[in-house]
Amino acid sequence: MRKSAGLRQAILAAFAAGAASLAQADDGTHVGLALTAGLSGLGADLGVGINDYLGVRATIAGLSISRTGNFGTSVNWDARLKLFQAGALLDLYPFAGAFRLSAGALKDGNQFTLDGRPSGGSYTFNGTTYPAADVANASASVSWSKAVPYLGLGWGNLAGAAGWRLTTDLGVLITGKPATSLTATCNPSAGAGVCGTFNANVAAEQTKLANDVHNLVAWPVLRVGIGYAF
Repeated sequence: MRKSAGLRQAILAAFAAGAASLAQADDGTHVGLALTAGLSGLGADLGVGINDYLGVRATIAGLSISRTGNFGTSVNWDARLKLFQAGALLDLYPFAGAFRLSAGALKDGNQFTLDGRPSGGSYTFNGTTYPAADVANASASVSWSKAVPYLGLGWGNLAGAAGWRLTTDLGVLITGKPATSLTATCNPSAGAGVCGTFNANVAAEQTKLANDVHNLVAWPVLRVGIGYAF
């Protein structure tokens, strides 16, 4: 019985200590939510405080823009820019204030695509021009689609004292080289000879595209937000 009574006392003491700690933690604010806008599009951040110097944040942002035009060529294209970034960040507040240093991993789904509309005009691949009638379809894309590291700094602690917040983030995603694609199909009516050189020129143009964008290994992040800490 004494052993049982001692165990109950230990459990009650541990429960009381936990309740006291929780009550003390509730005197501060540990969760905040912000709506954001910037180079990554429109999004939201959810911040959770660990202590005065450390917090974690979930972030998501995106935007899609579509346009149709010739973009300096002799045919029309349907162009689409899709922005998407989502992931988790660790925030360090070195002075226990609003200034922070951030690092984490984000899924980078940014993508740019072009789809040709060969109803007239001409296409040029590898310096050779083909009338649109010889081209059944054409498309190109540059995309990033993987988890990548993020490094940055900012202002605003979503997990600080209760109230409204203005937040800023300035950083960079280390994206690595993008994936590229350029495809075009020769219209069989153009003839086997024309289609043979056509396919070779499209392949050469694909290589040029990959070389042109291979240095795009980082994506800037600049965003501002307004939020509330609970």
